[in-house]
Amino acid sequence: MFDKKYLKPAAIAAAAALVIILLILLGKSSAKDDSVRLVIDGEEVPLSEQPVLTETCAFIPVRDAASAIGAGTDWDNASETVTVTLGAAETKFTIGSDIMTKLGHPIKMPAAACYGKTGALVPAEAFAEAFGYTESLDGEKPSVILCQAENTSINPLNGVTATDAYRCSDFLGNFGSVNVFSNGSENLGMESIALDDSSGAYADAVSSIALSVPEADVYSVVVPSAQEFYASSDKRTDQTSGIASLYDSLLSRRLSNLYLVNAVGTLSDHADEKIYFSTDHHWTQRGAYYAYSEFSKTNKNIDDISPLTEFQTENKYGYKGSLCGFTAGTEGAELLEQNPDMLQLFYPKPEYVGAAYSDPFMNSYISNVLAIYPWLSNYSCFLQGDYPMEVFKTNVNNGRKICIIKESFGDAFAVWALNSYEEVYVVDYRMWNGGTYGEFDSNNISFKIRDFYDFVKFDDLVIISYPVTVSVTAQAALLAAMAT
Repeated sequence: MFDKKYLKPAAIAAAAALVIILLILLGKSSAKDDSVRLVIDGEEVPLSEQPVLTETCAFIPVRDAASAIGAGTDWDNASETVTVTLGAAETKFTIGSDIMTKLGHPIKMPAAACYGKTGALVPAEAFAEAFGYTESLDGEKPSVILCQAENTSINPLNGVTATDAYRCSDFLGNFGSVNVFSNGSENLGMESIALDDSSGAYADAVSSIALSVPEADVYSVVVPSAQEFYASSDKRTDQTSGIASLYDSLLSRRLSNLYLVNAVGTLSDHADEKIYFSTDHHWTQRGAYYAYSEFSKTNKNIDDISPLTEFQTENKYGYKGSLCGFTAGTEGAELLEQNPDMLQLFYPKPEYVGAAYSDPFMNSYISNVLAIYPWLSNYSCFLQGDYPMEVFKTNVNNGRKICIIKESFGDAFAVWALNSYEEVYVVDYRMWNGGTYGEFDSNNISFKIRDFYDFVKFDDLVIISYPVTVSVTAQAALLAAMAT
C-alpha cells in the first residue's frame, strides 16, 4: 500500500506521535497488546500488525481487513489517503481525518485514521459501516469481530419469478402506451413499460439518500406494474429481472442501513386476487397491503400487520380509472369502459389526524387530510391525492416514526403505515427541488432528507417506486436531489 521511507519527515513525525498515543491508550485498556485478534465472519485474519484498542474505539490495519473481505486498496502518498474498493463500494480514509468518504459522501468516524507500525489504521466501527459489517469486541479473547450484515449480501429476489398462471392470451390491441387484453371475463388495460436502471441513476439516488441518514433504517420497495403478472408472455417486459438487477446494484454498495423488500414475490403469490385495477395503471389497496405486509416482515422493529379480514371495508362501484383517460377517443377506452372497477377501501384501525404542507418544516399549511377520503371515488381517495407532504399522527403509541418518499403508487401503501406507526410522514419527491408535478408552489423549495431527519428524527425511511421512477433518469434525478 505504501512505504514509509517515501514519506516526508513531518508525516513520519506525526505518524510516530500517533502510534505512541495509541500505545499509551492501549496500555490503559488491554494488558496483552500482542494478543488482540481481528476476526471477520468467523475467520481469524492474518495481520501485519495487531489491532489497537483504545478507551473509545478499536483500530484495525486497513490493508489486512480489506484483503480479508476481498477488497482492493490504493494509497495516495500526496494526500495520505487510502482508498478501499469492494464492488461499487469505494471508501476513502485520510490520515489525521475523522471523516471517511463513501460513494462520495462524507461520514464522520469515532476517531481519525492514523499510521500504525506497517500501514494505516482505521476505526473498526467505520470500516464495518463502510462495507456492510457489524462490529463487536470479545473481551475474553481480546478480539475485534466483524460480521457481514445479512441485508448487504442476499438479494431477496434471488429465485423469484412472476407467476404465469393468470396471463391473458387474448390481446385486443395497443392504444398509445396502453395494451388491452381480455381474460375471458373482463378487459384489462396495462401500461407497456419496462424497468431499467442500467444508467445507475436510480441506485445512485437511493444510495445517496441512505447515506444521508445513517441513523435510520432505509427500505427500498420497487413495485412492478400489472403487466408483470397478467400480460401475455410476448407483451411482458420482465420487470422482475429489472428489479433483481437494481437490487444487485444496491447490494454492491454495501449499505448497512439499507434493506430491500421483495414486493414481486408476495404480489405473485396473490395474483389470483384483485391486486391491480383493470382500468387504472395503479395497484389496488389490496395489492399495496401485500407489499406492506412484506415490508413489515422485513422490518424487525414493527409488528406484522393484521389480516385483511380485521379491517373495516367499503366497496365503491363504477370506477373508470386513468387508463380510460390515456386511451380517450380510441377503441381502447371503449373496451375498458365495458367493465368498470370496484374500488375496495380498507380503513386504518387507529384514530388519527392528518394535514398537508408545502414546506419541509410544516409552516405552510394546506389543509387537513384523511388517509382514506371515500367521497373521491377514484385512486385519489388514498391520502386525498398527492400533496408535497402529508403528516399523520395516530394513537398507536409506540413512539415510532416513518417517512415515506413516494410517487402516486405510494399513496395506497402509505395508508397501511398508519396501523404501525405513531407518526407517518409522506413526501412526494416530484413536488420539490425543481419538480413540476402538482399545484402547490413547492417546486422551488429545497427538501433535503438530512434536514428533515434532524427535524423529526424518524426511525424508518421507505423509498417506494414503480417502473417509471426507476427507468426515467429525470425522475431519478429529482429523487437524488433530496440527498444533495
